[in-house]
Amino acid sequence: MHSRFISSRSRQVMTGKDLIKLSSLPAPKLSDYLSKQGFVRAEQFTRGDTLVQDFQLTTRKSEQLDDCADRHAEGLSFSNMCGFTYNTTSYDEYSSIVNDLKREGFYTEGVNEENSFLYQKDDMTVEVGNRTEDTLTHYSLSIKKDILPSPKNIQYAEDFLSFRSHANLEYVFGKKNVQKDMYYFSDSNVVRCSVLFPNTNRQAIFIWRDQLNRCGLSHVLIGNSLRAKNSDKYDDPVSENVWTLRNGLHPNMSLSELIRANNADVRFYGWNSQYPGIVVPSKNGNIDFKNTGVILSCLNCGTSGLMSSEVISADEAQSSSNRLFVLAVILMPGKDSFSAYHK
Repeated sequence: MHSRFISSRSRQVMTGKDLIKLSSLPAPKLSDYLSKQGFVRAEQFTRGDTLVQDFQLTTRKSEQLDDCADRHAEGLSFSNMCGFTYNTTSYDEYSSIVNDLKREGFYTEGVNEENSFLYQKDDMTVEVGNRTEDTLTHYSLSIKKDILPSPKNIQYAEDFLSFRSHANLEYVFGKKNVQKDMYYFSDSNVVRCSVLFPNTNRQAIFIWRDQLNRCGLSHVLIGNSLRAKNSDKYDDPVSENVWTLRNGLHPNMSLSELIRANNADVRFYGWNSQYPGIVVPSKNGNIDFKNTGVILSCLNCGTSGLMSSEVISADEAQSSSNRLFVLAVILMPGKDSFSAYHK
């Protein structure tokens, strides 16, 4: 058994620790590291918005391994970030790397761990894939390291848009300050979420595109009255949410303050419409409501008269003495828009 283990390891070019190390190396150091592993630089090309530097295993190194497996590596550069992909047709090598990652603390969500495609830890994500050509299966492990702000540099709500996963939040803020939860948009629309500083005036709720793995930021919800499922057990009052956007927008500001911040009238959907209280996603002032969603509430509004209109002018609402205020703010990554979110 011992001899079989040695034989297996001798046929392994890459380990989990190698993969972690290579995730953050700049191009020159990555090339040097791979050279020591028996790789040489090959062609360079683009794949979508990613610059790829291909590395091929030398013939001499392949002959030393004597297992007929095909191996190559790729250095990745995209959006001022770097990453690394390792490809092998050796199932034993692939399986050994995955086991190494688990020992290093990488975890995956989902019922059947063996079929999961994503492993996460701190600021790193490993995407695992395979494809079969004829009878040969190619395994790939792609690792990326996120660039995250430190807590002391997080001053505005927009700074939360740098976080890409629940694992990122735990890494920066600590596990005790981040809670896995469920968020109810409605009785029929329930999603997995992560809650930062739950039930405090610093609470922020993160909604993910990939709900299973809680990664891929969809949007961030800021507001006092926003409660995830676990908040049902919490009855104590919470003071006013402290998060503010760079343009001055924040939860609980009055409608008149919102108009002043925008330096223009604001239009919102009426109480009987499909989107009650939501500011129309447009830009006619300082605030781009297409990229920042705002939900209004009211202390003394009914559903008749002015409030029964499909779309209402904030100037008109003010003149009617309606006491409206910002209930919640919804932040979305730059490539998204609130227009798509509320359709």
